[in-house]
Amino acid sequence: MRADAVGGAALLVLAGLAWVAGRGLPLGALSRPGAGFFPRTLTLLLAALALVLLVRGLARPGADFTEPWTDRSARRRLLLMAGALVFYVAAVGTLGYLVTTAALFVVMVRWVGGRGWAQALVAAALCSAGSWYVFGRLLRVNLPAGALLP
Repeated sequence: MRADAVGGAALLVLAGLAWVAGRGLPLGALSRPGAGFFPRTLTLLLAALALVLLVRGLARPGADFTEPWTDRSARRRLLLMAGALVFYVAAVGTLGYLVTTAALFVVMVRWVGGRGWAQALVAAALCSAGSWYVFGRLLRVNLPAGALLP
């Protein structure tokens, strides 16, 4: 089975689960949207794009789903990224948003992306500080400070 078809089917299932999860939220109207308006709109968009990906994967030849697993370095990068995301979720409450986000970017840029230390550290500093500023200051989202920072 083609990778696009598998990805499209998985995203279509995810869209279905998100739709079911958001059923209880009030939809509202365009002039006054309820709590369920934005999640349902995004769920419909996800379902539409997943369907396009699924049809494209079934109609056109592409990379086989098992192909990325045969390349040892690709498998290592995939598992490293999955491990970094698990670490991020587990550590963000203790270490705080800035530290864990910077660590995640170092892993993504340095080891998954194959870039040098300078690029990884600059990207980690800019992206973690930039996203903290946008979400924490401008949008006033309560981000975890952690034990290391006040």
